[in-house]
Amino acid sequence: MLTDLPDKRDAATRRPTLRRAIFLATLLIAFDAIILGQGGVAVFVGTWVLLVALPLTFIRKKYATVRSQRLRNISIYIVAVLLVFAINAANNRLAQSRAESLVTAVKAFHAKHGTYPKSLKELVPEFVDRIPIAKYTLGQNQFQYQTSDRYTAISYVRVAPFGRSVYSFTEDKWGFRD
Repeated sequence: MLTDLPDKRDAATRRPTLRRAIFLATLLIAFDAIILGQGGVAVFVGTWVLLVALPLTFIRKKYATVRSQRLRNISIYIVAVLLVFAINAANNRLAQSRAESLVTAVKAFHAKHGTYPKSLKELVPEFVDRIPIAKYTLGQNQFQYQTSDRYTAISYVRVAPFGRSVYSFTEDKWGFRD
């Protein structure tokens, strides 16, 4: 009677599925590159895969029968991690380019009016067609503009939740905050 029960092998020796690896890799890319736009989860996943999963694949005898599938899945996860970094880098280059355009527009506004705009909306339509989003992420994708009697700056988040690139019009240079 007990032989009719399903085989309860160790979960680790079950064949790693390609579908699951692709799903998890896609989830990592969507969450870490598109929603968060920061790469922190990718760092954790990449570190775990390289320091834990990969060595265990070769060291533990119970993985011998599924080694090729595990290596395939590890490769998929590593590609996903690299894609997260590539997408984040491309987004940051795009944000920097768009920020430079806004800096030029704010300087042109200042040259014409002798004062900085109270908000970026004052630049439309004379100096820019529209205020662009900083990057293609769901969070932290807007430019921030601050102005006062002493200080005027534009910034955007490079690495969420902290890590902003800031252009100070007072100092006429880019810096980093947080």
